[in-house]
Amino acid sequence: MKSNTLNEYPPLKLLLTSFIIIAFTCFCQTGFTQEKLKVATCQFPVTGDLKSNADYIKKFIREAAENHADIVHFSEAALSGYPPGDIPSFENYDWEALRAETYEIMSLAKKHKIWVVLGSAHYLDEQEKPLNCLYIITSEGKIIGRYDKSMLTRGDSKHYSAGNHIEVVSLKGYKFGFLICYDSCYPEMYNIYRHEGVKIMFHSFYNAHHDGETILDEVIPAEIRVRASDNAMWVIANNSTGFYSSWPTCIARPDGSLESLERGIPGIMYRAFPDNEKTDRFNSWLHNFKMMKLPEDEVYQIFGVPSNHPRAIDTKSL
Repeated sequence: MKSNTLNEYPPLKLLLTSFIIIAFTCFCQTGFTQEKLKVATCQFPVTGDLKSNADYIKKFIREAAENHADIVHFSEAALSGYPPGDIPSFENYDWEALRAETYEIMSLAKKHKIWVVLGSAHYLDEQEKPLNCLYIITSEGKIIGRYDKSMLTRGDSKHYSAGNHIEVVSLKGYKFGFLICYDSCYPEMYNIYRHEGVKIMFHSFYNAHHDGETILDEVIPAEIRVRASDNAMWVIANNSTGFYSSWPTCIARPDGSLESLERGIPGIMYRAFPDNEKTDRFNSWLHNFKMMKLPEDEVYQIFGVPSNHPRAIDTKSL
């Protein structure tokens, strides 16, 4: 008996061939090779009141999870407060209370199955200054990594030890990098991450409680745009809303276009990936496809000294 084949049914063969071509085209154009990722970045008025900071953080974790975000991002020193604006110094700081609140946040991340990028301070010992850090907490409630601010300001160096490493984490096929505030002023901080293949940068800022407008109002949003476009990255940049805040939380695309929340009002900004590299609001283009070289003798500190303390080297400890 002769078996039936597609060759015996030309219309069906043509229909099936057309379907395969269309499906393959859609597959290539819509990025089905990448999983969907939803990012949330938050702003609220960071203060020296640890309980108030923790309440905002927990509230936004719940809200981000309810909105199906995969990862929620907080500003520099979001939990600990930032010296000397929020707290005079870390002398007599209640590290046990900070630890307890951090454990609660880790448990909440696990409960809601969401990753958390938490701005805080990392204790070393009584003799060494702490680290200005971002804890990267997984949806299992575990610290998978920690970035410590490398480029300290002169003022920072009075209160913190300098960081001496980068932190690269992958989630759903996307590579994340992490930076803090003053790091934005140094192109080499982004360049080292570009060489690691990072496409999404979580950059946490604290520029608030000023008397009024400063040059930072102009400089930092411009730097965020330039770092994004120079390095073909999305830059997720948040800030404290404490009055007066120099700029609002914003997200820059690889073309340098910028979208922001409203300044001074607590809230969350979301971005879903895959995302367009260029804005659809006006004619745009990408540039800077030539990567800067990575000097072997580059120094990633300007003020402050990196610590060799075991708790500084161990980036997965609390």
